[in-house]
Amino acid sequence: MCGRGDQSLTWSDICELSGIVGSPPTTNLQPVYNIAPTTTVHIVREKDGERIIEKARWGLLPRSWKKPTKEWTYSTFNARSDKVRESRTFRGPWNAGQRCIIPMNFYEWKRPKEKGQGPFHIFPTKEVAFRIAGLWEEWTDPDTGEVKTTCTVITCEPNEIMAELHDRMPVILGADQLDAWFNAPPEEAYEMLKPCPSDWITANKVSAYVNSTRNQGPDCIKPEDE
Repeated sequence: MCGRGDQSLTWSDICELSGIVGSPPTTNLQPVYNIAPTTTVHIVREKDGERIIEKARWGLLPRSWKKPTKEWTYSTFNARSDKVRESRTFRGPWNAGQRCIIPMNFYEWKRPKEKGQGPFHIFPTKEVAFRIAGLWEEWTDPDTGEVKTTCTVITCEPNEIMAELHDRMPVILGADQLDAWFNAPPEEAYEMLKPCPSDWITANKVSAYVNSTRNQGPDCIKPEDE
């Protein structure tokens, strides 16, 4: 499960992680250290053969959903790898090849979770952020007619490090997997839904400051022993 994220990244960081070449915008991204489902994340997907950075609601809404978001009561911020091809919510985007990456680090609380317990901040050993595999969908707001992008994080069985915390983890991709992830047939892409090597991951215990989504800033990722 991945239900809280850290996207304290610059535009250039995301471009480097996703292989986007070009000039950055004149304004940079606002770092967000404590992202929760139903709020906004930045994703990378392909459009007309080019990779683009786009804002998306974290929590996928099917395009067939014709009611306001407040009436959507299902948990769709994660999609299990073993069910992504059969799920009524996720099989459409999966079969359509609507894959994305979510450049993000994340938090995980050790199970069983105790009251007041702080999580672990999970981040790459050698890079600025993970390339988390996801799906995207376009949903039309029935109140405004606005077309909005929504997304979900794909999860898989844990590797050795994550198994000490939880029984699921996000699918994390390497730079050399991106071309296939965006363009391969669904059958080939499905083979990529596996845990990444344990040595890709560092886990630091952080304080319960993160537990409230109102709390933001670098203190969220400060190791507890500092």
